[in-house]
Amino acid sequence: MVASLPSSPPSPPEGGDVSDIAIDWLVRVRLGAADPEDFARWRAASPAHEAAAVEAEALLDEIGQTPTAQTFGAERVVPLRPPPAPTLRHPPALSRRRLLTGAAAAGVVAAAGAGALVAAGPGAGGRLIAAFDGGETTSRGERRTITLADGSRVTLAGRSAIRVDVSAAGRRIELLAGEALFQVAADTTRPFIVTAGTGRAEAMGTLFSVACAGRAARVVVVEGRVEVAPADGRAPMTLTAGQAATTGPDMTAEPVDAASLTAWARGRLIVTGQPLSEVAARLDRDGALRLLVLGDTARTLPVTGVFDLDDPEGTLRAIATVLPVRVRRVGGVAVVTAAA
Repeated sequence: MVASLPSSPPSPPEGGDVSDIAIDWLVRVRLGAADPEDFARWRAASPAHEAAAVEAEALLDEIGQTPTAQTFGAERVVPLRPPPAPTLRHPPALSRRRLLTGAAAAGVVAAAGAGALVAAGPGAGGRLIAAFDGGETTSRGERRTITLADGSRVTLAGRSAIRVDVSAAGRRIELLAGEALFQVAADTTRPFIVTAGTGRAEAMGTLFSVACAGRAARVVVVEGRVEVAPADGRAPMTLTAGQAATTGPDMTAEPVDAASLTAWARGRLIVTGQPLSEVAARLDRDGALRLLVLGDTARTLPVTGVFDLDDPEGTLRAIATVLPVRVRRVGGVAVVTAAA
């Protein structure tokens, strides 16, 4: 079943639970479907309204700190302004289940412009640095291939950023956010080095990917060899085709299906038994499908399949058909919960 919120709050209902009304107000305000000033006046109308509003904000803040919400970039929710003089007006009370679903979605919807209520997501700082420093960036759902001056090719995943320095002395790329696939042109006189956080990868004529993993770097080798090391001077490790490693004190080489892990660069997401929450994060990054998964039951559902990143609606239909879930639309977000 697909549902959406109306563009503006309807006429006030008769009665209705004050907590549900407060949650509905907050959802509509943060989705841009209601005026914050109207909500502030409703809050000021009585101590019960204010208490319900505070409770609603606490609920939304708690949802915004869940791993799934953080994956979608909900780092901080800006508090609403203190309420002015009261004027009674409120939207209709909806079921608490629907309202909580809407609240969770509002916690991850980033409003554009100066009135944004949700802070930018992880990696936004890196993309901003790259944009101001002449680097290369991509937005959500965008994949872009860049040819460097030496003939090497770099494919950026969604929400990624790099800074490039190609000179006679060497070829250095700093991955500031997201993930990139590197197809390195042979040149024995100039090393090809990629840094990400505290990690460092040096190519030896190869095809490999590097992803930001917190302060570390996740390296996957598709072809050739890559020397991987933490940036603290510890001994490097050489990875060969079909191996991956995450830089850090416990860095070890592990066998992987490198072609599947880098399929995003070919417009495909290939997963085998991955939790739906992880699949949702990848679809949000590379497929521009804003998918919020609520509840432990839904988040842990295993997903196996091949998804077309350029067909987000088809992917959503496939998920809704194959998995025991319900899908609702709240604003621009598809909210997924376990089927009752």
